[in-house]
Amino acid sequence: MSEPPMIEVQGLTVRYDSVRALSDVNLRLTAGRVVGLLGMNGSGKSTLFGSLMGSVRPSAGSIRLMGGDPGAARKANLVSYVPQSEAVDWDFPVSVADVVMMGRYGRQGFTRRPRPADRRAVTDALDRVGLADLAGRQIGELSGGQRKRVFVARGIAQEASLLLLDEPFAGVDKGSERTIVALLRALADEGRGILISTHDLAGVPELCDEVVLLQNRVLFQGPPAEALTPERLALAFGLGVEQ
Repeated sequence: MSEPPMIEVQGLTVRYDSVRALSDVNLRLTAGRVVGLLGMNGSGKSTLFGSLMGSVRPSAGSIRLMGGDPGAARKANLVSYVPQSEAVDWDFPVSVADVVMMGRYGRQGFTRRPRPADRRAVTDALDRVGLADLAGRQIGELSGGQRKRVFVARGIAQEASLLLLDEPFAGVDKGSERTIVALLRALADEGRGILISTHDLAGVPELCDEVVLLQNRVLFQGPPAEALTPERLALAFGLGVEQ
C-alpha cells in the first residue's frame, strides 16, 4: 500500500473580506520530493503557507497533511515552517544553539529541559548547515544567510517529515544559498517532503523535482522543464492571466 501524500490540498479558497487570495487550489506533495512554488508577489504563496500552518482560515476546500488532520500533524512536530522573516529580537542574548533547540521543544515535555538526545540533534543539525563552529554565537551577530541556515537547522533538529520554506534565499549570500540547496536535496533523498517558494528561477531546475505556478490559483504543476517555458512564466507573473 502506497504512503499518502504529505500535502493534499483540494479546492482551497481563501478570502480576505472582498479579496480572493486563493481560488480553488489543488496541490499534492509526496515524500522525497522538492516542490517549488513560483509566482509574483501577491499571488497567494504566503497565504498558502499560512493555510497549511493553520494561521489562515480557508473559506472553502480541504487540507490534509501526512494523510490526516493538519492540526494533529503540526502537534506531532511533523511539520516545520521557515517563514520569510522571523519575528526575532536580534539583540536578545540568545545563542545559535538556543534557537535551534527551539525545534526540540515539542519533544521535551512540560519542563522544556534538554536531554542528551536533544543536544545531539542540535549539534547534528548545526553541523549539517555548516554552522557548528558558531553554536555559541549570539544570533544577531550572524549574517542574513547564516541566520536563514540557523532556522533551517531548527527544522532539521525538530525531525519534521515535511518542511515548508517561504523565500529562504531572499537576502542570502551565494555560499549560504548553495549550502541550503544541497541540504534540501539531501533531505529529500532521505524521504522528507519539501515545499519551497522562491524567485530564483535559474536555480529551480537544480533544486526542484516539481514546480507549482501560482497566480491565486494553480496554473500548472509538473516538471521544471515544462513549467519554465516563456508562455507559462508569462501567465504566472501576471501577463495574460484570465481573471
